[in-house]
Amino acid sequence: MKHVTAFLIKYLTAAVILEILLGLLTALTFVQILMISLWVTIACYLIGDLLVLTFSSNTVAALVNALIAFGVIYAFSYGIAAATAAYVYCAISAAVFGIGDWFFHRYMARKVFPRGKKT
Repeated sequence: MKHVTAFLIKYLTAAVILEILLGLLTALTFVQILMISLWVTIACYLIGDLLVLTFSSNTVAALVNALIAFGVIYAFSYGIAAATAAYVYCAISAAVFGIGDWFFHRYMARKVFPRGKKT
């Protein structure tokens, strides 16, 4: 149950961050941004939070998640909306997502991996 809660928190955070930034900077619709947020959350939670975070530091995992977020945001915005999101908009969104992820990893260390690695 703790992974479900953590995943939902990460998804809501991603959706809010990406909706604000991509909603202002691009022509993507609300539903398109929610779909991008879902895929960003799935990829980052599985790779960055469950794999990288358990073997490295909070900062490294946040950077990995920012890179994953950049790739997913750019790929999906290009595929969905025919390249409406430029590199710079994807980079800004991924950077803010990475900063938010740094705080999320602190939550993960306290609630999901309480006896594990301290970040």
